Amino acid sequence: MADPQQYKVLCSLGYGSEHIVYKAELNLNSQLYAIKLEKCPGVGQLKNEIEMLQKLSGVEGIPQIKQFGQTLENRYFLIVPLYHSNLLDLAKSRKLSLTQILSIGLRIIEIIEKVHKKKILHLDIKPENIMLSQQCLNDQDILQPGFIQLIDFGLSQQFNKDSESLKDVFIGSLNFASRSSHNGTPLGYKDDLESLLYVLFYIRDLRLPWSEKRFWGFKEVDFKLVGQTKSSFFKSNDFQSQSLLNFEPFMSYINQLTYDIMPDYDYIKSLFTQMISKSYTMQSIFKHDKQQTFSNSYYVDSIIISSDTIQMQIDNIPKSNNHQDIQDDIFHDSTSTLISKIIGKYNTHQIKSIKDIQY
Repeated sequence: MADPQQYKVLCSLGYGSEHIVYKAELNLNSQLYAIKLEKCPGVGQLKNEIEMLQKLSGVEGIPQIKQFGQTLENRYFLIVPLYHSNLLDLAKSRKLSLTQILSIGLRIIEIIEKVHKKKILHLDIKPENIMLSQQCLNDQDILQPGFIQLIDFGLSQQFNKDSESLKDVFIGSLNFASRSSHNGTPLGYKDDLESLLYVLFYIRDLRLPWSEKRFWGFKEVDFKLVGQTKSSFFKSNDFQSQSLLNFEPFMSYINQLTYDIMPDYDYIKSLFTQMISKSYTMQSIFKHDKQQTFSNSYYVDSIIISSDTIQMQIDNIPKSNNHQDIQDDIFHDSTSTLISKIIGKYNTHQIKSIKDIQY
């Protein structure tokens, strides 16, 4: 294990309300890493994230711990290999096809299934928390093991249907939190699936029915308005027909679930496999090349674009130039141990509790 002092901080990648994320280089081999650091001792979710990642150690699609510990100021830090980009960057860089969106959705569902089988809820699924491990050159890359990673387990909790911490509380990001989070009803496995549904709708057109509402500091009226719009969204097919994403079976299945029921992931994955197959006929620009591309027992045609292969220009996404130095003693601590692979750009509004809403 490398001494934390051997990491050279290059720049700031982003920040949350309680932490900062830095881009760093390991002097031993010049590999790039991300360092997540608490702003103040004991204020954040970093300790919880470390614990959750340890429980998920070895799960494909989940960051594997590289190193963690505490600074001399008792601030937790986490060192992880740096991923290429996040799903929001990808969606902004190009118009994603239906097939690409559905393939991404299937991959994320496979990861969520493994997380839920460990009885862990993510509770903050959003585009910035879905990472690409490398540049995406074609559709087949999306289906490669390890290409998509689910990150940021700071708000995650071990599921317990009797847990008071999962009742009467808003957890997540305003745009992507489930209706139960808005309503204060108990949170469970289905809420991660509902958040994923919002993500898949969002990356199609970079909007949701409630994402363009004007908010004023998360006041109560805005919070209620978003919750009401989400409830209406599930009762209407208008937005569904506009976006051409036929998620009605998936939406209906989520509605049938109670918070304490483990979803039938074989059924959900079969829904997405069927939707992917149907999406081919909706896109005349695609030519079919029969190859088995899904992992396990899920197979569909791989896709080749007729005119130009999918060049996702993620490398051109602007990076932060906000270089910040860290004091020499920040990582001088003997308690450093193993940790994970993560980090995105923390640029969406996030509130972890209904108590954080400013009235």
